[in-house]
Amino acid sequence: MVRSQAARDLAWSVNSPSFVTGADVAPPAHVALEDVDDGALDAFLAARPTHRVGRYFEALLQFWLADICGYEIVAAGQQIKDGKRTVGELDFVYRDDQGSVVHCEASVKFFLHHPRPATSHFPGPNATDNYERKMSRLFDHQLPLSHEHWPEVNVRHAFVKGMVFWRNGVGPTTPTPDRMPADPLTGRWLRARELNSLRDHRPALAAIANKPHWLAPPPPERAIGVDPACDLLMQHFATGAGYPMMVSLLDASTGDECERLFVVSDSWPGS
Repeated sequence: MVRSQAARDLAWSVNSPSFVTGADVAPPAHVALEDVDDGALDAFLAARPTHRVGRYFEALLQFWLADICGYEIVAAGQQIKDGKRTVGELDFVYRDDQGSVVHCEASVKFFLHHPRPATSHFPGPNATDNYERKMSRLFDHQLPLSHEHWPEVNVRHAFVKGMVFWRNGVGPTTPTPDRMPADPLTGRWLRARELNSLRDHRPALAAIANKPHWLAPPPPERAIGVDPACDLLMQHFATGAGYPMMVSLLDASTGDECERLFVVSDSWPGS
């Protein structure tokens, strides 16, 4: 059975390893693809259209929590106000099968290893974002919000997934940030001017991922040859649009992903 991209993305979101460590991190979980009703999931997502990867990830988790786990969703995307001022948002408050009221902050992030003096060595595709800043906000601001504003919560945890992309596939020689696991999911990043180096990957296939589908690798049916993929990517960056592109290289014989790539402009990360 050919599964929808959304079902594949949901399975990746639940089954992939945590992108953070610590006692306040959600325990590992697993969902089988055969437990995902493609039609019900597609209808759920159609009612919540978004181009943003983070919002899409949250919608997938809400479907998993409610429709597959059977948990009672008490609140989702609940804004927290101090008078007229919005001070934050609770991603999920739900009651699990043990009766616990759980506050869960959910996030999916992708960071590129790029050492720079006096700043994070792990910026995001939007280089104003970085691993340390995101984790500080999540654990120091977002999770504690329910202590004061939702006192019936008795379990708080972060559900964070993602990948780190190394330059030329080589890991760092310097320490990684606090809370980053020792063995996260990894890929490789390269600049637009280096795209021709991918042409040596024949007979691999390439699938260019469009937002919000940056999670699971696309099925081989959506892949094209590496040469035409490089041509398309070079055209994209030649237009001056410059926004990063996610690419999966797939084994031509099995259709399995053999490498995940981020391609950025020649000027990334800017000043």
